[in-house]
Amino acid sequence: MGKYSQLRKITQVFSEYGIVLTGQRKHDHFLFDLQMDKIFLNGLIYELEYALNIELEDHKIIDVNAPSQLIALLLD
Repeated sequence: MGKYSQLRKITQVFSEYGIVLTGQRKHDHFLFDLQMDKIFLNGLIYELEYALNIELEDHKIIDVNAPSQLIALLLD
């Protein structure tokens, strides 16, 4: 799957969760700025993994605090 297709799927999942990825909003902290519960955040990560047919390693996910960091991790 190409990077463009992956980005389209990622944007679609984020928009389903009501998260805007434009401008400075892509750097908002999941817990503090976006007011996301940890369970809600785990659901978002699961949906993204499912959409891209990949599985992220748990020790890498722990350090993710913003949508831009999660997207970078998904595209690696």
